[in-house]
Amino acid sequence: MGYKLYFCTFRNNTFNTPEGKVFCKFGITHNNDVLARFNPDVDDGYQKSLKYLEWDIKADFSMWFDTKEEAKAEEQRWLTEVFPNPGPTKVWVENVLDCPTSDYYTECSGITELRLLSEKQRKWVLWQLYKMKDEKLAENV
Repeated sequence: MGYKLYFCTFRNNTFNTPEGKVFCKFGITHNNDVLARFNPDVDDGYQKSLKYLEWDIKADFSMWFDTKEEAKAEEQRWLTEVFPNPGPTKVWVENVLDCPTSDYYTECSGITELRLLSEKQRKWVLWQLYKMKDEKLAENV
């Protein structure tokens, strides 16, 4: 069964994000609709929380891979090589947003993987992802 690599933009509706910055997430899912991954009303095996509703989540990119391992490898490349942890883009979300507690979003699986990017970095990521997708499609023609 195939898996999707996705890149989403998370904009918080409850707390202020620093000017010119945006939270982004690289991930994989078996869902056809990437946003179902974060919808508390969808029972698909992922841990869900109503606190996801505090975020405006936009799926900026998704791409099917033949296997979970292939999708996971590409996700890990972004999370460990391009925007590693530790690194300047890997932040504690609750501290950046000045949440009332340091574990405010703990029940939202995946929030700990968010990266705080500048808009310029976000656009560069999208350019790279769509370039990769075009190259993969060209290989299959």
